[in-house]
Amino acid sequence: MIMKGKKLYLIGIDSAPLWMIREYYKKYSMKGFAEIIGNGCLTNLESTIPPMTGPSWPSIYTGYRPGEHGVPEFFKMEPNYTKSVVYYDPKIKPPFWDTLSRKSIKSLVVTPAMLVRPSGERNVDMITGFPLPARYTSEKVKSISEKYSFTGEPALEGQLMKKEITFKEASSKYLNGINARSRVSKELINSNEYDLAFICFTEQDRLQHYSLGDKNWREYILPLYKGISNFMEWVEKRAKEENALFMVVSDHGAQPIREKFLMNGWLINRKYAIPKKAIEKEIQSGKSSGIKYKIRETGISLTHRSFSRKLLYDKLSPRGKKMVKSILEKTLSGTSSEDYTRLHDFDYDMKRTQAFASIANCPMSTIFINDERFEDGIVTKNEKKELKRKIIADLLKVKDKNGKRLIIDAFDADDYYEGTRLFIAPDIIAEVKNGYLLDAFGYLKSGGLFMKPEPAKSGDHLRNGIFGIVGYGEQINYRKIEKRHLYVYNIEPTILKYFGLKKDNDKRYNSIF
Repeated sequence: MIMKGKKLYLIGIDSAPLWMIREYYKKYSMKGFAEIIGNGCLTNLESTIPPMTGPSWPSIYTGYRPGEHGVPEFFKMEPNYTKSVVYYDPKIKPPFWDTLSRKSIKSLVVTPAMLVRPSGERNVDMITGFPLPARYTSEKVKSISEKYSFTGEPALEGQLMKKEITFKEASSKYLNGINARSRVSKELINSNEYDLAFICFTEQDRLQHYSLGDKNWREYILPLYKGISNFMEWVEKRAKEENALFMVVSDHGAQPIREKFLMNGWLINRKYAIPKKAIEKEIQSGKSSGIKYKIRETGISLTHRSFSRKLLYDKLSPRGKKMVKSILEKTLSGTSSEDYTRLHDFDYDMKRTQAFASIANCPMSTIFINDERFEDGIVTKNEKKELKRKIIADLLKVKDKNGKRLIIDAFDADDYYEGTRLFIAPDIIAEVKNGYLLDAFGYLKSGGLFMKPEPAKSGDHLRNGIFGIVGYGEQINYRKIEKRHLYVYNIEPTILKYFGLKKDNDKRYNSIF
């Protein structure tokens, strides 16, 4: 039975770690978090594999794993070893707000990450979110956004990368984005009778990547959580007046990174991956075309950071993509003049490479077996199983500089991706212990495998984010929820059950209460 008259408020906080909130919510007077901790519960929420924005938010929206909703990361591998940008496509698996809309339940959805086209459902008001500029479901929604000069998350990452802006300045601008989104959401909520309001904040994740390794990170990061908490406080007060349900979720957590392990270098050193002869020669001789390398890296980084430019490539035919790849291989080869060099998929000799790391560049690494799925695949079906077993066994023997186990888990990815046909799935997943990052691209010519993270990786992800709940009109056993192992896939069935709808998700994941 559809439950009309019920209301639910959902706050999304990209990359919110439980450790940070629990440690600082009192000191920074985060009353929104204090309310949910004191009168409800705040606990862990396990993310996707890998724990990244790209796959995790669509899993929250749909209740499905990446192999079902089609978003493995920000990119997916192509048969010719290039990468294509991936966004969440609601046509593959619908999000909970579209499902609710078809039962005449009205939703406000503000800046949901990874969704770049507004919903076409008549019962959904939406402002699209990261990583593209905001788009709107109606002129009314657009005019309210313009009233507060809100166009989505401030685009500051390029400035942070080039050090054209300080952490303090970035924090101030990001906080302005959080406050503007809050004002827009308040006006929309006040002027409409929504059954569900979902507002997603992403600014803090961007700044955490750059500043969590800084000794003064609290000065830059915690004001952003304070800003979100202020909005939560307003929502909680309204939810209490309406006997509504209030929930808060994050797609994954965050942590400072002390050091990174070069997975790419490890695969090369173990002879699983073989660079092209020209690259191999430069590595061995120490000589390199440094200027050409810098031009290449600048061009590639601009393309990867500018999703609109990358989309132009994605629209090319397979023949066109092959031509572009050929040009890159011929004109942009070369290694760094320094010890550190960044190797891309087109730098490998794929006719001699058995396995290579690619795409995921976080505390989890995705390794692909170079088999028949790829145009130059050399590993046969009969060889693949044994090769995976050998790589996994080798990975679990890797030690840190102190002789302690570095890789806490490495496993066959087939069970997780379950034979998906939506993208070429990784074959092996490796997970590193806290405080470390698995780098899928870097290589040290000296043969070393550890190095300090670059500025954009001084902070990175944790496998667990947060789930919080307080029900003002519901009898909820919070202690029971805190004892459960919760996943991002549990959110969609929880929302549908609350409104009296049958779940439409992976049957392994049920409602949280």
